[in-house]
Amino acid sequence: MPSDALIELVLVGGGGTSADVLAIVDDINREAPRYRVRGLLDDALTPGSQQFGVPVLGGLSDAPQLLGNGRLVDCLGSPRSNARREALLQAKGLAGLPFESLVHPRAVVASSADLGEGCILYPNVVLLAQVRLGRHVTVLANCVLNHDVCVEDFGILASGVNLSGRVHVGRAAYLGCGCNVRENIRIGDGALVGLGSAVVQNVAPGAVVAGVPARVQRSGT
Repeated sequence: MPSDALIELVLVGGGGTSADVLAIVDDINREAPRYRVRGLLDDALTPGSQQFGVPVLGGLSDAPQLLGNGRLVDCLGSPRSNARREALLQAKGLAGLPFESLVHPRAVVASSADLGEGCILYPNVVLLAQVRLGRHVTVLANCVLNHDVCVEDFGILASGVNLSGRVHVGRAAYLGCGCNVRENIRIGDGALVGLGSAVVQNVAPGAVVAGVPARVQRSGT
């Protein structure tokens, strides 16, 4: 693809996820040139400085003026802040802007799976039959989502999560590294599942659960 035809990306957030996204973009471009990263936006970094080798263009609220014909990549979200991610994008004026979905070349996505805008799939992710991801869902390396799984908008699955068939993960829920979820389980909006947990019962919205089997550490609101 000619350099002037590459899709320009602006990363939203300058933390560790943005470093991962830069590596994913490099791997995609190694297969076939597709993207050029213009820089990133982060309220805590100084405009004109460098982060992970790319320029800091400004803060999040600068996106409407800086984006031009480019597309944003959502690099926000952590166990402590994920429930606030959607509200932050809305408050900063980013909610109506175009977000790119990035799928690593080593991810496996069934033809019947469906991805919303702004999703990120890391290496060795597997999405099987009829999986549905909402908008701004991030799935880290080595996750397996079996048939008919649904992850609602702004969900994050950390590395090595295994979701059995027909699991439903609510809006802005966060599932920690290596957790396993039994078939037909529902995890509520904004819930947090601790790393290595085995989830065998439904999780209430806003609850924090952890352990084998997972037990409630903090009740939902």
